[in-house]
Amino acid sequence: MKVIVTKSYEESCRAAANEIITQVQKKPESKLGLATGGTAEQVYPFLVDAYKEGKVDFSRITTVNLDEYIGMDPDSLQSYRSYMACRFFGPAGIDAANTYVPSGRNKAEDEIQLFNEKLYEDKMVDLQLLGVGVSGHIGFNEPGEKLTAGVHIEKLDESTIAANSRFFDSPDDVPKEAITMGIGDIMKAEKIVLIATGENKVPVMKALLTDDEITCKIPATMLKMHRDATIVIDAELAKAAGYQN
Repeated sequence: MKVIVTKSYEESCRAAANEIITQVQKKPESKLGLATGGTAEQVYPFLVDAYKEGKVDFSRITTVNLDEYIGMDPDSLQSYRSYMACRFFGPAGIDAANTYVPSGRNKAEDEIQLFNEKLYEDKMVDLQLLGVGVSGHIGFNEPGEKLTAGVHIEKLDESTIAANSRFFDSPDDVPKEAITMGIGDIMKAEKIVLIATGENKVPVMKALLTDDEITCKIPATMLKMHRDATIVIDAELAKAAGYQN
């Protein structure tokens, strides 16, 4: 793994955005795997700024998002479709027809089939952007005795529900299941860029960056086996996790 240590979370977001910008500059028809959530949120303004400044053209890319809550209406403000439309697709001039965010309202078997079609049609994901949960989940692949390779419906960990409750009126409103890429899907991306920040991510980053174990109980540790994974963290998190360049 390549590890980029920055001075701040803002610089981490800029560094992650630069990885995406470089990918699209080299390959304008890139297929991007995209993430939502609080950590990845501040990556998108840097992409939009680069687009507006004429540094990168996103008109030829295609995108596939990692996941979506089961039961979530795509038109809801809490949906990941709305998240992406507001933060990236609209401001960066990306045609919605070239994007895929799974629907949480469709019949599960039908959406899993469609998800697989979008994920694997034409070409593999060139670059997958990831955040990481306090439980160590990537996508919504929660810790357990085993992990699922392909697209599936995942029951969310209590720590994930608690962490995501800030986006809803109350914890009771947070969906309890999600449709998500599997670990195998994520690992098939040509390149992975993961961004992390915050003291609540220290145990996960320690497991990923300083410990030798690869375990289903911390799904992010699977990235140790990827051929081209870049981890972007700020100096405060790196120090707390015991990581040294």
